[in-house]
Amino acid sequence: MDLLPIGVIHLDAQWGVLRANRAAGERLGVRADQMAGSSLAHFFELRDALLERVREQLEESGSGRTTVEGVRVARSDRELDVDLLVTPLDDGDPPSGRLVTLLDAEARLARQTELERVQEALQESERARSRMGAIQRELSGATERPTIIGSSAPMLRMLDQVDRVAASPATVLIHGESGSGKELVARSIHSGSARSRSTLVSVNCAALPESLIESELFGHERGAFTGADRQRMGKFELADGGTLFLDEIAELSLAAQAKLLRVLQEGDFERVGGTETIHVDVRLVAATHRDLSRQVERGRFREDLFYRLNVFRIDVPALRDRKEDIKPLVEHFHDHHAKRMAKTVLPVSERSMRRLLAYRWPGNVRELENAVERATLLASEHGELDVELPQSPAPVMGGRDSAPGASGRDTSAVPRDVLLDLSLDQLQRLQIMHALETRNYKVFGEGGAAEKLGINPQTLLSRMDKLGIPRPRQMRKRGK
Repeated sequence: MDLLPIGVIHLDAQWGVLRANRAAGERLGVRADQMAGSSLAHFFELRDALLERVREQLEESGSGRTTVEGVRVARSDRELDVDLLVTPLDDGDPPSGRLVTLLDAEARLARQTELERVQEALQESERARSRMGAIQRELSGATERPTIIGSSAPMLRMLDQVDRVAASPATVLIHGESGSGKELVARSIHSGSARSRSTLVSVNCAALPESLIESELFGHERGAFTGADRQRMGKFELADGGTLFLDEIAELSLAAQAKLLRVLQEGDFERVGGTETIHVDVRLVAATHRDLSRQVERGRFREDLFYRLNVFRIDVPALRDRKEDIKPLVEHFHDHHAKRMAKTVLPVSERSMRRLLAYRWPGNVRELENAVERATLLASEHGELDVELPQSPAPVMGGRDSAPGASGRDTSAVPRDVLLDLSLDQLQRLQIMHALETRNYKVFGEGGAAEKLGINPQTLLSRMDKLGIPRPRQMRKRGK
């Protein structure tokens, strides 16, 4: 037994030590030949509880063999824990003797720590897989080209640009007001490209704190900063092989712009706090509502990055510049939200459409959709859809941010135009009456009401009869 490198103790039926080898004595801090005749519990802390613990585990094991982990040795020179492997020497009940092997608890703890590390890594991998799955589910429709509503001239020009650039690998800069649909344009570009089967990852740079922008874009290593308790992939890594859409790119800090420029030039970057160079293949589509050339002049945006981004620019028209698209947009949004709410799809009232066409829509398509969604929610199951205009914030007059040339007059209390409550026939009647009055009730010839309205005089007379507008007296006398 003394030749064995591990501690071994031979016990009798009453847990008394018959003999022990040299390794056991060294581990327990006594001479091996002095251990004979002592109880096993004598060499460990919590002596009475130890044997009870061993007996309970032996009963639970059912095989007469058990391992008791983390037993504290009763020696004062240093703290020491061991594991006890208790093995019966025969099949008696109780057995006539047992063999106790002293195992290295530190090795077990090291194995346990490594196991926990592996389990944590597996859990992190599962969390990363879940995040990727969520992204894939969110973008599951990316391979299908999104529907962009609009047949106006500005929209047709924009859609033609989208079709031209989608199939190319060129970097695209989308410019448009907030709410105009820049992200929808980016999705259309991605879905029309060769990368459509890969991921489109969207990042709103304006929504990220400056301290987290680099971490979000490029990822970080564990311990890179306070709270970085694990390694994290950035948006560039998640978009590898696909498209990265950076909305409101003008809000990036100059430091982040410099790092972004390097990625665009070389396709390489390092995670925050890391030294490993990571290579990605990503197509960049950026968007902003700001004039980037003006930002360059003011020193808020890098000129070299501006030229890198401004390879192909697409301008998304504001809703006020394509009012002929308002009606199909309203019908599209109402149909979508009515189905989502399990409500009846209703025709849009004529009064509502006049109001919508007369409004300037500072919030663009997003504001229109919100108004339609609210109207759909409040609509009854019968009748027409009545869409009220949004309650726009009252302008602040005379402040530092007032537009040049502002009159300073507070228009927040000005009532809505009463003309919006008139029908189309009533509006047309007022228009014709105004033209007749300003042209001294002359219908025909140069300077007449028909010329002012840009229509044929006979057409004007027909409309006057239809709307109940009396013909001028001199015409009636001639029987006209």
